[in-house]
Amino acid sequence: MQLHMGRLLAVALLVLCAMQGQAPPKPCVLKPYRVLVVVAGWGDPASQVIAEKDAFQPVAALLKAWSVPFDILRLDQQTLGASYLFDRSGAVRYGAMLWLADMPSYAGKNLAVLTEAVQQGTSIIVAASRFTDPVLERILGLHYKADYRAPDPVLRGPVHFITRELMDDAKPGREQSLHIWVECRGAQALISQGRHPVLTVYRPSPDTAAVWIGAPDMRSLLDSPYWRNIFQRSLLWGLRYLVLPDVDYSRRVLVMIDDWGAADKSFLSYWRYQTVTEELMRDKVIPVLAHHHAVVSANVVAGFVDRKTHRVISPWNQKFTDDYGVQQDYESTQRGLKAAVEAGVLEIQSHGWTHMQPDLDSPPGPWWTADLDGEASVGGWYEEFEDTRRGVEAPALAQLFHLKRSLDYLRQDFGARPLSVIIGGGGWSKSYQNHSARVAAQAGFGLFDINESYFYLDRDLALDMTGISPASGHQYDRELHPEKWPQHPDGPFVLLFHDRDISLQHDFVERTFDALPKDTMTLSMNHYVGILHAQVTSASEGIEFGFQYEEPYGAYFGNHPSSWRLLLADPLVDKIKQSATANLIVDGRMAGPLNTSQLAERPVLIHLPAGTGSHSWKLELK
Repeated sequence: MQLHMGRLLAVALLVLCAMQGQAPPKPCVLKPYRVLVVVAGWGDPASQVIAEKDAFQPVAALLKAWSVPFDILRLDQQTLGASYLFDRSGAVRYGAMLWLADMPSYAGKNLAVLTEAVQQGTSIIVAASRFTDPVLERILGLHYKADYRAPDPVLRGPVHFITRELMDDAKPGREQSLHIWVECRGAQALISQGRHPVLTVYRPSPDTAAVWIGAPDMRSLLDSPYWRNIFQRSLLWGLRYLVLPDVDYSRRVLVMIDDWGAADKSFLSYWRYQTVTEELMRDKVIPVLAHHHAVVSANVVAGFVDRKTHRVISPWNQKFTDDYGVQQDYESTQRGLKAAVEAGVLEIQSHGWTHMQPDLDSPPGPWWTADLDGEASVGGWYEEFEDTRRGVEAPALAQLFHLKRSLDYLRQDFGARPLSVIIGGGGWSKSYQNHSARVAAQAGFGLFDINESYFYLDRDLALDMTGISPASGHQYDRELHPEKWPQHPDGPFVLLFHDRDISLQHDFVERTFDALPKDTMTLSMNHYVGILHAQVTSASEGIEFGFQYEEPYGAYFGNHPSSWRLLLADPLVDKIKQSATANLIVDGRMAGPLNTSQLAERPVLIHLPAGTGSHSWKLELK
């Protein structure tokens, strides 16, 4: 009945407009919320691992941090075609294309199809590229002339949406690195360095934008606040909107505590201490975390390497006095961890199965019987994902076995489904066949941490997120200086310490949190993984978005609401303001009106209820 009445109202509106000689208002149609990233090459021949050495890694990491869906087309293996750029209905598949390829020639790559995609709605953003092809030149309204080097300051030209929020104190003073000299042939220069444009914008068709960013390199799009702002605003201008996580990462810290359950604390002379007891957890850890509304990660080792039986056994039934006369009560440790989980201040994550070499038997071992004052004390034995003791990588199959054991036993011991794994000892394997991050993705983890950085993981991709979240280790005999931390607008600061620090200084957690700025909050690992894995889509008509939180990665949102920020470019703001009313509809239910008076100044907040699976958010215009 409601659908029938809606059709009658629509017909009535058309008739009324015809009687008054007016055209009916056009429905607002969003560009597809997906970006095609075009690269010249990729270090991984199988196109699964994006490493720091790949030139486009900073851009891919930013897109993932911003939750912008993207695909990659690599010109060293692929050729552009209509099947990539259009779906089977004939509509464009991508709202924008990021052209990051910088090749001397694009012969045989079928760039002619780009013109058709741009005419039908795909914007194009070219960064750090000479775009040496007539098709690209026409789309950009530019001509590449030569490379150059100049000492002139970078200056803004005419006011434009892309540049109006640039802060002059963030701009590079004098850029003397190699740049690309282009000549405007229809495009408008928004920023120039003397005679040389370094940011241009063009309108190749009525509803598309073509932006050229003459940044020194792709790394500067992430590392430089100036170029990062230009890149994000260019993407917003091209797509007309962005849906970003509603998290102020600049005030968020992700705290991880390593080595729970590891056996080495009971026998290594240089790493010996008492395992943290339940009493200590309840007295000095849980209350402090609760007071600060904090949630931290316990990176747990689920296998105890037992030198007596030469087997890997459960840590949680170990209660003994070690060779140094220290009482070790791992049963108590498990109870303390469970109490912290129950109190809502701790999540269980993986620190591998054993924190040790998969091969403890071959020469120069066996480690089981080696002297703890000699061979058995060498650090290489305590690295699970690389065999630095023998100078080789850890085989992929051995790594996968260990990772699956960790998942299985942490589920048995704590009822937990860890989403992240952090390496033990600093070693990990980097060749494609043994790449530890790729293997962790295969095992089902959503994030692979390598202490100072981490990889985003899904079933198809292992993406090095270097540059997104700075990290630092901390320990009981040091002072914490958050004021020295670098800026991190796109990811949380990662702070890592060990259960050892709590054991040796019982008020360590309190001292650490008291040293943080008052407005700093923790971001839990499961929350962060949920954000990185959220899938955002746009509807084919109207201002409507879908949000997909898939298990296991989105488990955090099963019992937590989520929020996003919808950023709008001026053309879309103008369309919305033409409507008399704007109402919010969440998961098919009316959620109230939207005040459209300040759409250009502040983002629209999208609030979604708790629950995994699919959610919808719609702005209904009348």
